[in-house]
Amino acid sequence: MQGQLYDGRVARPWAVEVTIEGGRVIARAVEDAATGVDWPLDEVREISRSDGRYGLSRADEDARLVVDAEAWRALAGRSSEAIARRGRGREWRLVGGLVAAGLTFAAVVFIGVPMAARPLAARTPLALEARFGANMEKQLSVPFRACWDGSDSAALLRDLGQRLGEAANAPFPIRVKAVRAPFVNAFALPGGTILVTSELIQQAHGPDELAAVLAHEIAHVERRHAMQAAWRAMGAGLLLDAVVGGGSGAGQQLIVLAGGFADYRFSRALEAEADDRAIQILQAEGVSTQGMADFFGRMANRGDDPRLRQAAEWFKTHPDTAGRAEKARRAVRPGRPALSDDEWDVLDRVCRVLPPPKPKSRNDVR
Repeated sequence: MQGQLYDGRVARPWAVEVTIEGGRVIARAVEDAATGVDWPLDEVREISRSDGRYGLSRADEDARLVVDAEAWRALAGRSSEAIARRGRGREWRLVGGLVAAGLTFAAVVFIGVPMAARPLAARTPLALEARFGANMEKQLSVPFRACWDGSDSAALLRDLGQRLGEAANAPFPIRVKAVRAPFVNAFALPGGTILVTSELIQQAHGPDELAAVLAHEIAHVERRHAMQAAWRAMGAGLLLDAVVGGGSGAGQQLIVLAGGFADYRFSRALEAEADDRAIQILQAEGVSTQGMADFFGRMANRGDDPRLRQAAEWFKTHPDTAGRAEKARRAVRPGRPALSDDEWDVLDRVCRVLPPPKPKSRNDVR
């Protein structure tokens, strides 16, 4: 059978004589017997062409043969249906390979990355975590506007966070900031920054409840739970980039979205760990733990209060509120108030105090 050979080395085709001997496809150039191919028949791939010919190739070689379709079927002893079935078999193998690759990818994202997150977080350099947290804080400054940081109220909030942070064993200095948001929440960012929403401060019945929330978030910082969540988000983003192609920005977007702390969820085990540690932090500072039991209890029964029912987002990210409230009640220990009544009256206004107006410049004077 006559055919053409494209050997992958020169552009022009070689005229070849094609035979099948001993289960192998042998093609030798008419002009140069040293030029040709010798392929196992079972490894030859057949692709139909629009001109009534077949393109024959082998997976690990650049060379390809072009032969008449009818002559090839007669030589190979194959019918058109047999060749079609072989093509469908390759398609099914491709589909199977893609399914296997997808399952492998899912296992890495949903099993491998979460399992690796804790040891990765423990070994992350503190300076790197601090930079990551600073970048995350910049991202969050868009949806959550910071309350005025120069007020006495903001200073009291910072001082309360620092005192509780000193009672913990946090690897970073604790920096507590109030932000404007119409829901109850608090976010422990990588690197020691804790954001508390204005609605949470308004819903707290006294400084002990706020101190309990801060102690809980400080426990997340101390145990580097925030960095664990960040590694999970970054790992998924990096894997997505590997699939869709590096430089696409998909991984970066996933990091921002999956790591968005407005929808920031720790596991039940990490939440329980933070609860237990928060009680220890409050006791070390000498603050009553009654505030934790009271705050958890009110949030567990927030359906009785229409305003809380709309606002209490904090416990959507902190599961099993009623059980945690009961656990906190069993662990109540006496102590002094976190702040005096006068100090609480000042702190409670942290997001209602406006910065003084900027002095007019000479350009403003007409």
